[in-house]
Amino acid sequence: MGIREKIRLGFLSLGLLLFFSGVISYFELNRLSVSTQSMLGASLRNMELSKTMLDAVQDQNTALLQMIVSGTRNSDSLLVAGRQRFETAVGEAGTAIRDLQRVDSIYAASIRYNEVVNSYLRDSLTHDNMGGFVEIYKTSYSALTSSIKNFMVSSQRAMDTKAKRLEDNAYRATIPGFVALLIAIVIVGIFYYFINLYYIDPVLRITGGLKAYLNSRIPFKVTVEGRDEVYRLKEYIESLIDQLKSRRNE
Repeated sequence: MGIREKIRLGFLSLGLLLFFSGVISYFELNRLSVSTQSMLGASLRNMELSKTMLDAVQDQNTALLQMIVSGTRNSDSLLVAGRQRFETAVGEAGTAIRDLQRVDSIYAASIRYNEVVNSYLRDSLTHDNMGGFVEIYKTSYSALTSSIKNFMVSSQRAMDTKAKRLEDNAYRATIPGFVALLIAIVIVGIFYYFINLYYIDPVLRITGGLKAYLNSRIPFKVTVEGRDEVYRLKEYIESLIDQLKSRRNE
């Protein structure tokens, strides 16, 4: 194999190594990007649903307080609208989110809360123990809002866990690049060593031997390993020197 082919093969091997490492890193980083977007989207959706549920419960609470203060049912529409918003948000959470245990706890607390509210609406005209009702209502309202807040906190914890997993994935995505860089450095070092051993040093020896012959008539004795262009160059020089010697002898 000639010098040109050897050098071409060396650079081609190095280029292929860097190319494949780049492809692997690209797909790993692309997968990491998709996972990050999915995680951020799910976290944002959890926060939006939690806020919607809290706002809906607050609307129901406001409507009920207005009815208690006024002694009328004029805020029924606000109560119904708040309940519908809450049920819609809970349904979306149960469909889109995997933390079904937290969603079930919210659903159970909402059933208890609705029972208390419906009991007041049914017996509002004959309700003679408002103090007892307020205590029961406060308990059910607190349980419902706490379950929603726990859902929000659990979503944040799940995001922290996923963020840690993404950090590990990011580290793994950079490994092929670092490995390829280290291998490339090793290959360049080996490449330089062999070029220096088989090409640069022999050319320098040939140049030195030829200079010594021309200046001092020191016999041209240079050893070159291999059978490539450098070796043939040494043979051509020896052949030329032999021809010159033959012409002098004649």
